[in-house]
Formats: sequence, structure tokens, C-alpha cells
Amino acid sequence: MPIPRCFRPLAVLALASLSLLAGCGPGIPSIIKIGVAQPLSGPSAERGQDLLNGVKLAVKELNASGYKIAGQPVTIEVVAVDDKADAATAKQVAQQLVDQKVTAVIGHLNSDITEATIPIYKQGNVPQLFTSSAAELTRLGDGNAFRLVASDSLQAQAVASYITGTLKAGRVAIIYEDTAFGAPLNKDVSAAVSKQGRTVQLSEAVDKKRTDFADFVAKLKAAPPDVLVAAMRDHQLLPLFAQLQAAQLADLPVVATSVAKTRKLATAPVDVKSIFLTSSALTPREFVGGPAFLTKFRAAYNADPVWAAHYAYDAVYVLADTLRAIDSVDAKLLRDKLRTIDGNAPVT
Repeated sequence: MPIPRCFRPLAVLALASLSLLAGCGPGIPSIIKIGVAQPLSGPSAERGQDLLNGVKLAVKELNASGYKIAGQPVTIEVVAVDDKADAATAKQVAQQLVDQKVTAVIGHLNSDITEATIPIYKQGNVPQLFTSSAAELTRLGDGNAFRLVASDSLQAQAVASYITGTLKAGRVAIIYEDTAFGAPLNKDVSAAVSKQGRTVQLSEAVDKKRTDFADFVAKLKAAPPDVLVAAMRDHQLLPLFAQLQAAQLADLPVVATSVAKTRKLATAPVDVKSIFLTSSALTPREFVGGPAFLTKFRAAYNADPVWAAHYAYDAVYVLADTLRAIDSVDAKLLRDKLRTIDGNAPVT
């Protein structure tokens, strides 16, 4: 499905087509449910809660506005579930949302978790919107999966562009989590860097729970690269940085990705000299509608967004706009319209 995109180095954006609703027959229900399936506990909870907060803010505004479909007042209800960033749990909560006949689901966060749930939502006729960045996920959804942010193929271009254009690095090392997020990103970054005439001298996959990188750091020590690309999350990056410092490699520039864009990483002790991040989501301040959104978000939660709350917020508005456009909650009509509608996305 076509996704309009704009691209900037180190800040990448893809405004996705959005979708909604399981079919509910010819009538308009007085209540429609939007499922939110995110990690609300564990290491990724901060980002998952951020997305839930964006959804809740939009739903509150729409309900207060007297939202109607086909002239009938409709109340939107949020059904939030915790996938715990665990594939088995995610499958269970996805089925729960299908059984509750949610009209759409905004989830999940991590690419490997989204990949595990795509067949469930597809079989259950529940359109799925997500901030996962693995490029193949929308294809796997076969028309039922819609991405809200940039894909990893765009992040890979940003990484390669920064490595070659700004850092002028010739020798590159890559460490990545061996998941639906990390493996394709490693492949795309390696290809893009090689195309620029640079050398990927070391590329290593690691389990997403691993925190001991002594063997990998020893390889870096033996043949230091000009830059390290680390496609891992903060709970792995922080021990990696400490181990780099212990090996006297703290001056090695590190380029990480959107999964590392967390408050935990930003406020942690500095063990390496420089960290650069790509992001599949632009910050609210980079949009004309951003300041107004930030004012409302701060009033509601006494904090700034930490990830992509504004994308989840806009997803709800586009869903609501599309339902009004088709005067229906039929899933097929909704999916078809979402591929063509220029929906109301107040921030992005």
C-alpha cells in the first residue's frame, strides 16, 4: 500500500495510511472500541505508555466534541492491554481484542511482536496500526496492517548517510538484535554503507536479552572501526557502553536507532563520547501543529511525549475522519477508504 514519506538524515518520517474497524453490520453502534496493545510493563513500558497517552488524549477530545457517524452520536472507548513486549503474551492479548470486537487496534511497538500478531488481527478482521518499523510488516498484513512511522529501510538510509557524509567513516562495525527489527536493519545498513564504498568489517547478531558483550568488544579492540552501529535497545546499549569504556573504546562514535530514543538512555551516565540516533518518528516540535499538541499533552500528563504519542493521537483522528467519510463501521469499506483518504491528522 502506498505510504507518502518525507526523509531527513537522522530524523525520518513516513506518514502512513491509517485504518480501522471490524465489521459491525449495517447499523452504527453507540460505542466503538479502539484497542491499544503496547508494552505497558517492562523495559519498553515508557514508550508503550506514551502511545497509549496519545490515543487517550485524542479519544477524550473526540468524545467531548460530540462525535457522530452518519448523524448518530458515537462514544469511542479505549481498550488497553499489556503485551509485555513478549510474543506469546502479545498473541493472547491480540486475540482478546479480536474477541472484544474492537474496531481497530493501535499496536504493537516492537517489530517482532507486531509480526507475531499480524495473522491474528487479519484473521479476526481487525485493522492494525503500528509504530513498528520493520519494512516487511505491511506486506505481511496483506492490506490489514498500516504503519504510522518510517520504515527501517528509511532508517538504514539515514544511518548510512550520516556515517558516510558527516562522520566520514571508512570502516564500520554493526551489532544488532537478532529480531524482525534488527536483522533487516543490519542487512539494509550494510548494503547502503557498501554502496557508498565503505567497509563493514564486523557484523554480529545478539539475542535481544544479552547484556555481556565481552567477545564483541574484544573484536573491536583488536581491529577498531571508525564507527559502531548499534541496533539495540537501551537495556543492552548501557552495558555495552560501559564495556566499551572499560576496553578504552569510549571515543568510538556510536550510531543507534529509534528504539534507543528513551529517557533512560538520555539520562544515563555517559560512558561513551558520542551517540547519534536516527528516529522513525519526528518530534512534535518539527510540525506546525506540534506546539498546540504539546500544550494539550502537558496539561493532560504533566510531561512531554517520549516517543510517538503524536502519531497515535493522529491515528485516532484519521480513523474517526474515515468512519465519518464512509458513514459506516464496516472493516472492508474502512480499509479501502484509508488507502485513498487525505485524513485529518492534526499534528503530523
